This record gives sequence, C-alpha cells and structure tokens, in this order.
Amino acid sequence: MELPVLDKFCFIFDLRTGCIVMGIINSIVTFILSLLLINFACNIRDPTEAQMKRDDIDSGMSSVVYTIVVLLVVLLFVKFLLDLVFVYSVYKEKLGLMKKYCIFWIIFLVLFIIGFLKTLFHLDAGYVIAQIMFLAENLYYIVVIRSYLISVNEDGVL
Repeated sequence: MELPVLDKFCFIFDLRTGCIVMGIINSIVTFILSLLLINFACNIRDPTEAQMKRDDIDSGMSSVVYTIVVLLVVLLFVKFLLDLVFVYSVYKEKLGLMKKYCIFWIIFLVLFIIGFLKTLFHLDAGYVIAQIMFLAENLYYIVVIRSYLISVNEDGVL
C-alpha cells in the first residue's frame, strides 16, 4: 500500500508553503508534547502513599515507564530541533537534507509508537489523546513532505 500524493496542502496552498507551515506547527506541537511528558514523568516519579504500599513489581513497572517516558522526551527534543532544520531546508530547497529528515522521521515514528504502546495503560486520558493527535498530525505531515519531494523531482521518484 502506497501513501497518497497530494497536489495542494489543505486543498488550497502549494506544497512548499504547506511543508513550511507544517514544519513550524510540528515543532511547536513536539515541544508542547515533550513538556506534557516531562510533567507526566515528574508526576510518576513523585512517591505517594499509594505507591509506597504497592509491591515491588508495580514500582519496578513504574520505573520502566519512567525510563521510557524520559527517552521519549529526549527523542521529542531531538525531533524539535530537526523540525526546525527541516523548515530551513524547505526554505532553502535543500533536497538532500529533506530526504535525510524523512528517514529520521520514519525511525522516530516507529520508536515513538513502540514507546507509546508500552506506556499506553499507564497514561492519563489527556496524555493519550495528545499523543494520538500528535501521531495523526505527523502522518499527514509525512504525506505532505513526500508529495513535495515527488513534485520537486523531475522524474517523479524519491
């Protein structure tokens, strides 16, 4: 199954403008999600009476969840910086940098989904909704990027 190729961003704007707008929006959303996950990590690390009464298996699991959340925060900060580099590469039309960003994005997406699925049942509903919206926005973002790269290449192949 192949990803769709778009002609316009949101059916109105050209793809270059869409990549720049989505890059800026994605960097802001990535930064906000990383702040939310930092908040969650601080809350999960805060020992309460209920956690003190739990057995060692649950405290060990919260330690694993805490580690995964910290790794997700590090990944999100790296993605935030690379989103800004991507906006620069679209603005200057550096195709090699955009292709490398797409490779990073795919690796990031796989790692993020694995971490999200591992911590899914330990997160509050607000965090889950924020992460699902983040994934949906990123899926549309990769379709826009791929469509822009195909439109820029004369032979129509990535």
